[in-house]
Amino acid sequence: MRRLIAFVTPFALSLALPAIALAAEAAPEKPEGHDYTLTTIFVIALGIPLLLTILTLIDMASGRHDGHHE
Repeated sequence: MRRLIAFVTPFALSLALPAIALAAEAAPEKPEGHDYTLTTIFVIALGIPLLLTILTLIDMASGRHDGHHE
């Protein structure tokens, strides 16, 4: 089950970012100009779990992550 969650999470997060961006574009009181601050925050916030997921999958594939604690 953990492997399934680790596999599905990046795809769910990659779908969430465009949905948030689309909702922000449709906001009625959109300010003039765009400094990409919120976009940067969301990209970093979603990128950290994505990076950790990729590293965990690499760890599992190499056999070093077997779930047994010493």
